[in-house]
Amino acid sequence: MTTEPTPADETIGVTFSGTPDEGQHVTEATDKALLTIFGTKHPEMANGLLMHCFKVLKSNECSDEFKGNDERTFMLATVAEIKPRDAFERMLAVQMAATHVAMIRSGRWLSHADRIEQVQAHYSGYTKLARAYSMQMETLRKHRNGGKQTVRVERVTVESGGQAVVGDVSHRGEG
Repeated sequence: MTTEPTPADETIGVTFSGTPDEGQHVTEATDKALLTIFGTKHPEMANGLLMHCFKVLKSNECSDEFKGNDERTFMLATVAEIKPRDAFERMLAVQMAATHVAMIRSGRWLSHADRIEQVQAHYSGYTKLARAYSMQMETLRKHRNGGKQTVRVERVTVESGGQAVVGDVSHRGEG
């Protein structure tokens, strides 16, 4: 399988090299690539969140020695796609990326389980991570919408003699 080279403007603007033992080397295409990914103007926040991204990865998931398992770019691309708007969203985006990677890792373990005890343990872990991820998505949605839910009515049918009311309806309990 061959792939076309990705134009520079379609990448996240960050590349990685190194290992957990030797240290991680981050190369930014621009001075502000990490700031842009994490949606912050504070380098300390961006660097701290980058470190958090690496801390949750297994050694073979953040190393040049295991290219097929490398999750470093995926973690940052996930945060970039979420487009965090504030500190809360930045931290949640890192948690969501970490939860997703852990869930996929757990799914891999589940698919390779041979004994019923292994299957039960990995299934339980996978299910808990999937629920956590769903809750994180809901938390992000509520945060972005100010906790408000929007209900959209596609079709209303009013029978002969009936009435339809459009707008806010409230009952105050008055007779």
